[in-house]
Amino acid sequence: SSGINAEYGDLKVEKRLDFEAECPRWMVNRKGREWRPAKPRFIEGVILELTTRKPKKPNSGNRKICLVQVRLNGVQKVVRARIPGENNTLQQHHRVLVQWCRNRNLPTVKYVVVRGELDAQY
Repeated sequence: SSGINAEYGDLKVEKRLDFEAECPRWMVNRKGREWRPAKPRFIEGVILELTTRKPKKPNSGNRKICLVQVRLNGVQKVVRARIPGENNTLQQHHRVLVQWCRNRNLPTVKYVVVRGELDAQY
């Protein structure tokens, strides 16, 4: 019976490695063994402040970012989110949907605003 358990464990490990290789990082919960998202994919929040920021070298331009207050696992957090697209009509206190998506040009900006949902219209 120990051989069956060992085979089952190996199969589970292989499946998990394949899963981690082909899925985005937000889907892998590293704390537990379950294959479920560690955090919800889309999070609703309220805009606190709108600013622009310059990207790292060698890129240039002004990237539009906003401070969004979100509720993650019952804890209020303030995150920075990038606003994609050329024009936007976002203002303070607008409700937006953000999703985890890193932008390598902008340090500390780990989220992106989902356009076309709630107050972030095209």
